Amino acid sequence: MNALAIVAGLLRGLLQAPRHLMFARRFLDQWNAHDVEAIRASMGGGTYRDPLTLTHLRDAALVQHVQALFTAFPDLRLSLTGPVMTGRDAVSARYRLEGLHTGPLPGGLGIESVAPTGRRLSIKATLFIAFDADGRPQVENHFDVPELAEQLGFLALLMPRQQNDYQFGAYYRLHRGNPKPPEAIGITWLQVRGGQAPFDQAAQVTNAVLESFAGKPGFVTGIIGARPPDADGHSSGFTLSAWENLEALEANLLPNADHQRVVQQFMKEGLAYATHSRVYQLVRAKPVMIACVACGKKNNAHKPQHVCSACGTALEPAPVYW
Repeated sequence: MNALAIVAGLLRGLLQAPRHLMFARRFLDQWNAHDVEAIRASMGGGTYRDPLTLTHLRDAALVQHVQALFTAFPDLRLSLTGPVMTGRDAVSARYRLEGLHTGPLPGGLGIESVAPTGRRLSIKATLFIAFDADGRPQVENHFDVPELAEQLGFLALLMPRQQNDYQFGAYYRLHRGNPKPPEAIGITWLQVRGGQAPFDQAAQVTNAVLESFAGKPGFVTGIIGARPPDADGHSSGFTLSAWENLEALEANLLPNADHQRVVQQFMKEGLAYATHSRVYQLVRAKPVMIACVACGKKNNAHKPQHVCSACGTALEPAPVYW
């Protein structure tokens, strides 16, 4: 690049700097005013991304994301902690992201929403805005996800998708208080192809089935696990339901309308690429053993005399199964 081109670039940057600074300040003001439509209009078809979006958003998808944040944090505020810095075709600013979590957040893995925690969020963040050749902003909003998770009481685990023979994912458990030991287990495994949308749909319908199980007589515990889509759009998951006995499983599984709809979607409508189900029945079981908090001796958690056989200290309540 010759000297003339360098000088021309510097002059262009100087001339555009006030406009870029004005955009950044106006953008922050619009966020603090919770003016979703103004934010969309300011972006003018440009893109936005933060650690929660998974990808670059624009237009309607951006509006949906911003509105979800304002719903979850009705007092959300972005407070500058330093000057807005400008460079060639870009501006950046450090700020503090603050708000009280009093509204639902969008969920995942089939869970429709995350309930409000009532916790206050206050984390450092950085806003970086670049402008393309047509002047459209490309907004990168950065904040620390582990810190956000810690402040809200969430999990934020960093793990590989696969390591040698190990595969990693996420799971959740549904238990409605039935303390009886399970004697029958139903397991369904499936693979889904096509990316995020079919994965989300499969997660939603399997969660609906688990919810329908949870209200049935004899249900003990349900567990759903999933591996989100990889670079090829392939994902997998499983649903496990534990029941008091085989009769309870069969009485509530086979005539269940929600379960029948899922079978239709997985087997006939192509939602799942591959699926397989099995039912297991108890062969043998040992009692649940818990430690005495005074001396450490293991005791049968369901013994009639609920005291330690070694020191006589009262034992804590038996843990729920699964």
